[in-house]
Amino acid sequence: MHFDRYLKLLPFAIAGVLLFVAAFNRLIDSYALYEGPVIEGLNKNKPVFSRHLRLSKAVAIRKYKPTAIVLGTSRAEYAIDPKHAGWQEDEVYNLGLSSANLYEAFRYMQHAQAVHSLNQVVLMADFRMFNANENNENDFEELQLAVDVNGDLQSDYLDIKIPTLLSLDALIQSVETIYKQNNTDSIYLENGMLDTTHNDRFIYDRGGHRNAFIQNEKGYFKFYKNFSFVSTTNNRWKTYKELLLLAQQNNIQLNIVIPPTHARQSETIVARGIWNDFEKWKRKLVELNEQVALEQNRELFPIWDFSGYNSYTTESVTENGDKESTMQWYWESSHYKKELGDLVLDRIFNYKHPDRVVNDDFGVLLNSDTIEPHLRQIRNDQLLWRQSYTEDVAEIEALKEYEN
Repeated sequence: MHFDRYLKLLPFAIAGVLLFVAAFNRLIDSYALYEGPVIEGLNKNKPVFSRHLRLSKAVAIRKYKPTAIVLGTSRAEYAIDPKHAGWQEDEVYNLGLSSANLYEAFRYMQHAQAVHSLNQVVLMADFRMFNANENNENDFEELQLAVDVNGDLQSDYLDIKIPTLLSLDALIQSVETIYKQNNTDSIYLENGMLDTTHNDRFIYDRGGHRNAFIQNEKGYFKFYKNFSFVSTTNNRWKTYKELLLLAQQNNIQLNIVIPPTHARQSETIVARGIWNDFEKWKRKLVELNEQVALEQNRELFPIWDFSGYNSYTTESVTENGDKESTMQWYWESSHYKKELGDLVLDRIFNYKHPDRVVNDDFGVLLNSDTIEPHLRQIRNDQLLWRQSYTEDVAEIEALKEYEN
């Protein structure tokens, strides 16, 4: 008799546990998916947000419905501020995705456009994004986006969110969120930008800027292995044209920006033996932009190049072993600071800030008339930089031990 009673109560007990788990996960909201109470010391900080970045940012687009977005990788997340006064729109979201390839950026632009018509987009076009041999990240899911690649509606909002309430992983990460409220790693602001307030501690823990530079360049030396714009499964030029068409056909103001990575990052490309591909990439960005504009009978999108060897990208790196000094513009050779990102936006938006001036050599508009002189100028600047920074050149040349 008692056993029969337990069996009758079991479904209610299971339902009660599931209801509690769902309510608990909903309250803590580890992935920032819901509108709910934000409680200091309990759930204000979202330390696991970055592990589910593509889900969380896909939902954020549905929540905030921005009319302007930033696309790109973690470089965009670090430095391109949605609150910059040069934006023409009030609702701006940083939709940069760590380690994103161009296909992912394109799909998230489609997603944002489907949720709410976009007026303005800044694409921080990293060279690495165009490597066809880099697959989508593990947390990228097509069904998290509002439309499929053909632009047809596909996913229900609840289908995405409900599993996050009942899964064991979500429960574990809700507990983790509570216990890591004082964590300062990979914290995202509400507008999608990374909070870099505590990055000085990160650089200190890595042994200072120079060591952080070297570690970053080792990683990129591996990323650039087997670089190709087209593979058996991916064609980055096709995706680039689709992105241009999406912007042209929807009257989106698109700025294409080659970011101001440090000169040492350029040297990493040289050491890897793909500098010719790097120049070919810039030429092709210009060529296809002009081709699509002609086909659509519309104006060209501006393409800005902030890379190379200018007065910002050649900032001297701190000495080896110096953990205390801080650099003005860079964390390491790939990631630049918000202060430099602000100068990028000043230039492309033609915004004049009363407290800062953008040097004349920072930012070149690329088109079929300017591309070849610009590439020649970079090569000349490169030779001069190498003569002045022999220690940096030697450190980067040593990366060739990572050939295999």
